Amino acid sequence: MHAYWGALGIIVLGLGLVDVFLTALNYDESGFIAVRLCGLQWRCLRGITRRLPRRWRPLALRQVTGLNIMLAMTFWLGSVIAGYGLIYYSQMVETNFQYNGRNLAAGLFAAMYFSAAQLATVGTSQISPETGALRALSVLETLTGVGLVTLILTFLLGVYQVIRDLRALSSNFVTAEGGVDDPVVSLGPYFSYVELSCLDNHLRSISESFWSYVDGLRQHHMAYYFQSGRDQFSLPHALHMLGQWLAVLRWGLPTNHSLSAQPLLTQLSFQFEQFADYLQDQIGWTNTAAPQAVPFDCFSTAYSTGDATSDRWLGRFLRLNRDMARLARLELAVDPREAHLRYQQWLPFAYRAEQLTTAVSWDLDYQPTVHGGAADQTIVQIKHDL
Repeated sequence: MHAYWGALGIIVLGLGLVDVFLTALNYDESGFIAVRLCGLQWRCLRGITRRLPRRWRPLALRQVTGLNIMLAMTFWLGSVIAGYGLIYYSQMVETNFQYNGRNLAAGLFAAMYFSAAQLATVGTSQISPETGALRALSVLETLTGVGLVTLILTFLLGVYQVIRDLRALSSNFVTAEGGVDDPVVSLGPYFSYVELSCLDNHLRSISESFWSYVDGLRQHHMAYYFQSGRDQFSLPHALHMLGQWLAVLRWGLPTNHSLSAQPLLTQLSFQFEQFADYLQDQIGWTNTAAPQAVPFDCFSTAYSTGDATSDRWLGRFLRLNRDMARLARLELAVDPREAHLRYQQWLPFAYRAEQLTTAVSWDLDYQPTVHGGAADQTIVQIKHDL
């Protein structure tokens, strides 16, 4: 029976140490226990808060990151204490330990008490190991505690670095006008000069902060659940603005415009789509196909006359095309074929970006950033899938 407790202790200890090592130092949620426990805790909390009035939900959801960190730390510390404690318990026979404390004798409580004291590096004089092997094991646990604290601190710093990266990314889209989330309006200051060097530098800053956030999130997915309670510093808002900026800059201007062909925009678009695939795997929403582009004849008529159209996506493209032409001080292209080609390339990306924003908004319990038409249908589908 003693061998059974010793073997169980080795298994529990091994699971805890391997899990904290993989979680703190590896990518793609290599940890297999604490991360899943935190995900379960998040789903339980979200299920409870969705029964609260809308104004009270952000207050409760802001606590999720702290609760997740506490749960992960409790599991890692508890598994190490329990693992060593079970090993000590298996050796509490004959004179292997000396007990000096009042009402303290061999037993599971004494083993766990001694293990917790050793992990805290303070030790205890009430229980003393009397064999060389047990003394060495107690010293090993003390050293394990130092290494465990180092890994936990590495994990904490990693999580909060991802949170800082999200704030840095979001700050790139904060405008002087509060509440402005229209991409064309927010791009206005960068087109007020003949040279677009300021916009180039800003796009470079967005690329760096976005890449840093994505890379960090792949290692510390727990940071995905972070909520500040401010929509302008939330992941859904950052994704909404980034997706819209990429769409209007790549396809809202004529193909021969120098800004549309900038390599950084292509790179950012690729990173954005990769991140959408990553989050789709994590959240698990169903990816619906983008609507069909209208034929050239219909597009040409609407483009030439400027009449309102019942097709929501066509109307959005024609509007952003006109707004960007006015912003860049350009004349609308005479040949609608070039605009129709841009429309066909823009539609799948814009639809995918809206799906991503809506899915993350729903999953994190933010009010969806986009509304109406196909967006409402997407929300209904995402609710069903989640």
